[in-house]
Amino acid sequence: NIPDPSLSGSALDFMTGYLSAKGDSGWDLFKQYKSNEVAMAGANQEALDPVITGAKSVVAAGVDYMAYKAKADGEPVDIVYPAEGTVISPRPAAIIKTSPNVDNAKAFIDYLLSDEAQALVAKAYLLPGRTDVKAENRANLEEIKTFDVNWEWMNEHGDEVSSTFTQIFK
Repeated sequence: NIPDPSLSGSALDFMTGYLSAKGDSGWDLFKQYKSNEVAMAGANQEALDPVITGAKSVVAAGVDYMAYKAKADGEPVDIVYPAEGTVISPRPAAIIKTSPNVDNAKAFIDYLLSDEAQALVAKAYLLPGRTDVKAENRANLEEIKTFDVNWEWMNEHGDEVSSTFTQIFK
């Protein structure tokens, strides 16, 4: 299975990131997935569930934190990061220049980056935003090889990639 990039921002990030790193030849991977009967299956949980039940053997371009949670819950799954690399989707927080409550916004950002909040992030099988905070229940950032992606290209081509991917998989 592979998540539908029109329903999963993380899947779209992987696809656009992979293509930004590999160029047009990157489409060959997705065409190989299709020829090997990989199915496009909803958003992230819908793509993972058939793997948990054993109906499918793998989910590609899924979000790892869901798989880590399923594994911790005793499901017979494991997480493999491709040796070639992957894409890690950043989820930034920012203060809008025109914010009417800058002091509260700064306090919220300070909390997000606090030891307490970063520990909660790590406990939820997510990658902490600070490199000095380590997750004990998953691979940490320095253990995951990533592609050298072009986020600007990815943002500009997201709709096109999603559309082309859907055409391949329908």
